[in-house]
Amino acid sequence: MSDEPPRFDPVLVDQLPAELALGQLPPGRHGLPRAFVVRNQRLRLIAAMLRSLPEHGYSGTTIGHLTQEAGVSRAAFYGQFSSKEDCFLAAYDLAGDWLVKRVENALGEEGDVGARVRAGVAEALGLLATNPSLAHLFAIDAIQAGRASRERQRACLVRISEALWRDGGTDTRPPPELDEMLLAGVLATVARYVDAGRVEQLSEASQEVVRYLLTPCMDSTEMPCTLEESA
Repeated sequence: MSDEPPRFDPVLVDQLPAELALGQLPPGRHGLPRAFVVRNQRLRLIAAMLRSLPEHGYSGTTIGHLTQEAGVSRAAFYGQFSSKEDCFLAAYDLAGDWLVKRVENALGEEGDVGARVRAGVAEALGLLATNPSLAHLFAIDAIQAGRASRERQRACLVRISEALWRDGGTDTRPPPELDEMLLAGVLATVARYVDAGRVEQLSEASQEVVRYLLTPCMDSTEMPCTLEESA
């Protein structure tokens, strides 16, 4: 059995029946319940958004791209979403919740902050390396898609931070401003890997990202580590 992190699949994440595939539904009178068809179309549009973003970027992605990729009409799109931004936010919510829950599960009941950070970073970077479209979504598109998207991104980072720094012995969570700065630095590292076409190698950055996040826990005499990639 492979130890490779799982691939993000909107259908599986939403816990719908396995037969609800992201491919087009059969034409004509297929006899499927209306609710089934509507949910199928919604998930196909979300999947289309995730596939289109790495190629076109948020600003370049059009509703036409999404409907063609998903195999649905414009009327079907507007039956699901009020705008491209609405579809993007739905994709971010689904993908972000999936990522955060897997990071939380990877932390288990570990009380030591160092162990929590190592486990959380390894899980998050492993998932993003296996799912390049999510790395693009979180580190690049979320910044470009507007204020609502950036608020979603901040809320996602807060959830991850709370899991990493939850009460554990004498460990102390960094002040909110420093915490936000550290996590923004991690996103910047992910963005550099995306821009360099090296997303699949993100796990290589785990050790330095861990040292960076643990900087507040270092003795004041230690030199802070950086996020520069290894040569």
